[in-house]
Amino acid sequence: MFDHYKHRIIPNKKVIKITMPEQSSYFEKFSGLTGKTITELNQAKTEVEERGNQLQELANQSNAKFNEVLKMNLGLKEKIEFLQGLTENLSVRNEELEKRNQELEKQRIENNNLSSDLKKNLEKVVLKEKELELQKDQLERRINEKTEELIKSQKLAIIGELASRMAHDLRNPLSTIKNVVEIMENKQKLRIEEKIVYYGKLHRAIERISHQVDDVLEYGRSTQLNLQTCKITQLITQAVLEGNFGSNVKINIEDSEMKINVDMRKIEAVFTNLLVNAAQSIENVGTINVRIMDNGANAIIAFEDSGPGIPQDVMPKIFDPLFTTKQTGTGLGLSICKKIIEQHGGSIAAKNNPTTFIIRLPKNF
Repeated sequence: MFDHYKHRIIPNKKVIKITMPEQSSYFEKFSGLTGKTITELNQAKTEVEERGNQLQELANQSNAKFNEVLKMNLGLKEKIEFLQGLTENLSVRNEELEKRNQELEKQRIENNNLSSDLKKNLEKVVLKEKELELQKDQLERRINEKTEELIKSQKLAIIGELASRMAHDLRNPLSTIKNVVEIMENKQKLRIEEKIVYYGKLHRAIERISHQVDDVLEYGRSTQLNLQTCKITQLITQAVLEGNFGSNVKINIEDSEMKINVDMRKIEAVFTNLLVNAAQSIENVGTINVRIMDNGANAIIAFEDSGPGIPQDVMPKIFDPLFTTKQTGTGLGLSICKKIIEQHGGSIAAKNNPTTFIIRLPKNF
């Protein structure tokens, strides 16, 4: 086995004999080398075992890490699946939004087209409005011109009618005055009874003329109000005294402490006119009731009579100027009353069953 230790090979191919001492030396060296090798092998074995243990520990750690990574992978898988589901939902939503965007885009285009059409139509409307405005101005000018012409013609008609009526109404009292004067001139000596009769006729004729003239002047006059505070019953009582009603006319005035702030002279004239009209409607035989009501800021005064009432065809015209159903009179009495009441900021109306004139007057405090 160790024959190669017995001979040395030299280049000259000469065989050299090795003596025993040299052989013993090589054996010792080999033995030492073998022991050393065994020692190194043991160390290597120990190192290998240590390395094996380390590798086992690493393997265990790797397994633990692998398990952790596996768990993490499972968690990540779930998250990925969730994200995939979310992505799918988002994809669906994106598709829906895309469709909506497309629809909105179509609608925007339609709206733009519609806006363009509307703009064109609006321009046409504006042009039409301008044309209509010009036509309106022209019509207004023509209406104003025609209105002024109509007012002038109405004024002339009223003046003509008023002049005609006054001439007719004044002719009778003037004829009475003329006849009485002629009789008094022809009769040099008149008894006292005759003088009283003739003077009475003269007085009544003059009174009628004065009444006609006063009505016309009052209708055409526009004066400022002289406001004074007074009781309503005070004005009505004074109107009753001014009216000089006969004993067959019973006037009942409702008791009231209500006060108003008015032009006393004008309102008293209104009350007198209404009371006289009521007495005439009952032919000076009957009852007139005057009712007074508080309506907050306004006073309501109602003149109610027991007469036959106002004909329905006449009712809408009773406050018109120059309208009258009487044989004598200007037809200005109720028109003047309405004008005075409205000048105070009030109103007047009439109704039947029973015949009642209702006045609303602001207290004006």
